[in-house]
Amino acid sequence: MRRKAIIGGIISLVFMYLALRKVDYSDLWTTLQGAQWAYLIPNIVLVVGVMFIRAWRWQLILRPIAKVPFARVYSSTMIGFMVNNVLPARLGEIARAVSLGLKTGISRSATLATIIVERIYDSFILLAFLWLVFGFSQLSTHTEVARIRYLGWIFLMVNLALVLLLGLLQFRNAAVVRFVERATRRLSPRIQSASKEITEKFARGLRVHHNWPTTLGVAVSSLVIWIIMGFSNYFVFLALGFHLPWEASFVVLVVVSLMISVPSTAGFVGVYHWATQISLQIYGLSPSEAVAVAIVLHAAQYIPITVLGFYHLRREHLRLRAVDGTEAGPEKKPEETRSESI
Repeated sequence: MRRKAIIGGIISLVFMYLALRKVDYSDLWTTLQGAQWAYLIPNIVLVVGVMFIRAWRWQLILRPIAKVPFARVYSSTMIGFMVNNVLPARLGEIARAVSLGLKTGISRSATLATIIVERIYDSFILLAFLWLVFGFSQLSTHTEVARIRYLGWIFLMVNLALVLLLGLLQFRNAAVVRFVERATRRLSPRIQSASKEITEKFARGLRVHHNWPTTLGVAVSSLVIWIIMGFSNYFVFLALGFHLPWEASFVVLVVVSLMISVPSTAGFVGVYHWATQISLQIYGLSPSEAVAVAIVLHAAQYIPITVLGFYHLRREHLRLRAVDGTEAGPEKKPEETRSESI
């Protein structure tokens, strides 16, 4: 954990330097002083409200392996997003799997697979927004647009590779298991057995694609999530007095979301602010104005999600160390959950 924190801290400092190096702090303070904070109310309502849709989508993805009550899924979702805000390296994804496993007995490997499925849907929706916005935008010749498009191509290649890998794991599972057995045959029997078991359990977490109505529900809910998040950004622009084109909300959404998908520092500090800055410079905002938007946008998402996440952590009688993957603990038997032996 300490090494992850150090690496995350270095990443945060580098990107914060990139975001702040051209900032005029008097202009930054003037922009923040003139904010109309009432506009943050609809932003926060949308950010918090979309967590219910995220939880419902995750419940859909989990359905082929277990029927988990919505309240349980929602609680683990909030805990996971809170952990991403307070610990580095996107440990919140592990925290979601651990917290759900502690309360239901569902395999953490299978649960992690469902979270990866979520991330793939999210990435493809975000990339579709990126190509759509720049395809119709008159700003396609801006120098920053070329950098953002390059970032988009990188994430597209990564996602296609993940889809191929997960497709093999799901539809050619026996062949993948045999490959894992051959790859680990020189290791101890315990490692061989554990590797095979994890591979099989992970594949079970991908079963959502065996049911087309469920797959459609996941796809539609993913689209709705990111449309709402895109519109929520616009209220922050209004709060700071910037009347930008609607597309700017989605450019910020895409660039920030893709950048923070890579494991980095707790709360994505620095990375979040730099990504917001390069996105808004396309629309003529100065570095100071863009960083002001980044600070408010980040805080409006960070504070309510973190507070609610800690509330659910306490409500579930869990400790942070019990769900961040650093403290082993026995998994409870399933509570009100019908699941197969996974």
